[in-house]
Amino acid sequence: MNANELADALQETEPYYSTDYKLFDQAATMLRQQQAKIEQLLTIAEDYQLFIVNQKSEIEALKMDIHSLTYGERLAEYLRKAQEK
Repeated sequence: MNANELADALQETEPYYSTDYKLFDQAATMLRQQQAKIEQLLTIAEDYQLFIVNQKSEIEALKMDIHSLTYGERLAEYLRKAQEK
């Protein structure tokens, strides 16, 4: 039984007169399972968000490295030209 079928069954049941406690047990079980899935998805989303933040930090560090290399290369070229004079 999926969530829609369970919802349909509960709507068709008169809650005040029903003795179909198995149906209500199924509803409780399904709600607990869905809650567990939601919590698992939230954990995955939080992990992914941390991953993105870490990637952005690494990208910024690489940009700084590239800038330093570029500056270093220009400095080395300047010094080489100065020595040639």
